[in-house]
Amino acid sequence: MPTGAQWWACLHASLTRVDAEQLVPALLQALHTAQADDQSLILMPPGALTEECANRVAAQLNGSYLGRSNEVAIYGDEVQVTRASFGGRVNTQLRSAAPVCIAIWRPSSVPKASGAAQVSAWSMPALTECTLTAALPALVNTAPIASTDSLPPLENARLVVGGGRGMQGDEGFALLAQLAQRLGASLGGSLPTVDAGWVPVARQIGQSGKFVNPRAYFTVGISGTPQHLAGVSTDTRIIAVNKDPEAPIFARAEVGVVAQWQDLLPELLKELAAMAPAPVAATA
Repeated sequence: MPTGAQWWACLHASLTRVDAEQLVPALLQALHTAQADDQSLILMPPGALTEECANRVAAQLNGSYLGRSNEVAIYGDEVQVTRASFGGRVNTQLRSAAPVCIAIWRPSSVPKASGAAQVSAWSMPALTECTLTAALPALVNTAPIASTDSLPPLENARLVVGGGRGMQGDEGFALLAQLAQRLGASLGGSLPTVDAGWVPVARQIGQSGKFVNPRAYFTVGISGTPQHLAGVSTDTRIIAVNKDPEAPIFARAEVGVVAQWQDLLPELLKELAAMAPAPVAATA
């Protein structure tokens, strides 16, 4: 624990749900109470909720939101962060002299202590209790809607089947969904397929979609634009099917097949059906 660190335990009696609408007013009051809402560098953990809260808090404090950062440094009156872009292929450095800087801190590595420091006793830090009273928005009545999507989510999937513009419509993606179910895989699509309504937005892979890190990514009809591949880990093995032998995806693929999906997918599904029952989807 850093020398001189001060730990706060903040409670709000009216906080009934964990979302940005209710958390942001509470966070603002907590930062003000801790005198951290002026001339501060605020680091928050990674996650969709914390990113939304960080954006809103930065706007409320007239500060600078620096985004997901794996390195953070202070140079005089400026804060500098290093951000990974294009799936980790490029590092971008941002600097800000704003009075309040907020970053989502996801360190690329954490230094390990050596010797006696590794076995030093941990003592619970003293907590300063703080009761928050900020007015929170009224609750909105909601009801869950059952999803018709039975395939597993992209997050943590060990195998992903993805389709691109070359699938030409719902018929092609229906075959991909069957293939994903047969393989116990998740299903994804490129931005054009989401725009066309063939794939839900929650299944978009790419720079403006989700980042996936499966062991294998089976793509059909995906050309392999940098924007799409930015959403795929460099550690993932790509198996590509495309009718165009010059498609850029083949430069990244470990296995490439030049074929029409209309000819290949029905035969592949027949072979898989004859081999074994569909497995349960696995995650990493």
